[in-house]
Amino acid sequence: MSSEHVPTSRPRGGTVVWGVLLTLTGLAVLAVGLGVALDVQAVLIVLLAVGGAGMLVSALVRRPEEPPQD
Repeated sequence: MSSEHVPTSRPRGGTVVWGVLLTLTGLAVLAVGLGVALDVQAVLIVLLAVGGAGMLVSALVRRPEEPPQD
């Protein structure tokens, strides 16, 4: 067995934000399909706000990657 340190990989912030936006969009499409009346402009505004806020937060909380240790 080797005692080498294997770095764990974390998803990038942008990837998580896009995943959340796609999930919310899918839920909105399902809601419309079930007969829920949605204001399209309001939904798009909310999606843009959530995406922008998510990108800002992910940029602020991202830790710099540590250089590899020899």
